[in-house]
Amino acid sequence: VAIDATGITLDNASSHYCKRIGKPYKKRPFLKTTFFVDIDNYIILLHKSRRNNRHDTIDAKILFKKLDKKFNPETIYGDRGYDDEKIFEFIDETLRAEPLILQRRIDIQNHRRKGHYRRKHFKTFDYCEYLQRNKIETTNSMFKRRFGSSVKSRGAKRQKLEVFFRVIAYNIDRLIRLGREIMLIFIRILRVAY
Repeated sequence: VAIDATGITLDNASSHYCKRIGKPYKKRPFLKTTFFVDIDNYIILLHKSRRNNRHDTIDAKILFKKLDKKFNPETIYGDRGYDDEKIFEFIDETLRAEPLILQRRIDIQNHRRKGHYRRKHFKTFDYCEYLQRNKIETTNSMFKRRFGSSVKSRGAKRQKLEVFFRVIAYNIDRLIRLGREIMLIFIRILRVAY
């Protein structure tokens, strides 16, 4: 299981188009969406959308609590944005999983690091295994290419709802591509119900 955040823009006009027509534009607003992804099947397990720009660890703590209730991962991959002692502690103590989170300042010696759990997992950190985290970047790319990188809705609740439905559509698409018969039975039941 891997965690990462991506931005989904809230307007449709590209910066290139705005420059061409001479329209002034500011920094584009975006909806920050954090995903927990099963990196073996490229399926989005959990997601959290936030309209304000916040640090990755804020949404991660909420998603880790949900992950604890629904799934039992063996390894959790994350980038430097999730390098927090409380996250390492939660993964180690509550989830009983191995955190493969790249720590900031890897040039510092282990005895000078802050945090018991960060020191503990720095010793066993395997960079070659950590490179599996790139699969979540692939998932973000597939999600945006298939369903667009911008949201059409205007209100905050509708924007989050639109991303939620895109996640459901993405997962259905992945299950069909993987050839899961359970999902096909579910689709047949829905067709009969309508």
